[in-house]
Amino acid sequence: MENASKALIIAGAILLSIAIIGVGMYVFQNVQETIKDGADMSADQIRTYNQEFTMYEGRQSGSQVRSLLDVISTHNRTQGQDDPSRVINVVEGQATDPTPAPTAEDASTTANSAINTLKGTILSGRTYTVTFGYDADSSLLTQVGVQAAGA
Repeated sequence: MENASKALIIAGAILLSIAIIGVGMYVFQNVQETIKDGADMSADQIRTYNQEFTMYEGRQSGSQVRSLLDVISTHNRTQGQDDPSRVINVVEGQATDPTPAPTAEDASTTANSAINTLKGTILSGRTYTVTFGYDADSSLLTQVGVQAAGA
């Protein structure tokens, strides 16, 4: 009789441990799906993210280019602190496509330094051509090229 009660206790412990493992796997899978869904942006979210900048694409006046550089600088300070892959680099000339997303910790500081340098060369009375470079994987805007029109 004593052996039978011990066998029932052992069987119950085994069933309880299987149930705990099953619940743990279920929770792990749900958390993993949630993290994956949160990391991937939908096409509408990508379009909304890029739309803030794409209205400046093409031929723009110097004052519009300066406004774009201010928008990018603000964006880099707010978004770049949390996620370096969201930092937008500005280059003089054509933007390259696809552009790898920056990964450095101080990417926003470096990018904003380049923005301030370029902003000093933009003249209000001139016309500039603005081009964009996108990350090949995420389709997010990662680079803006500013070139004097006719150059």
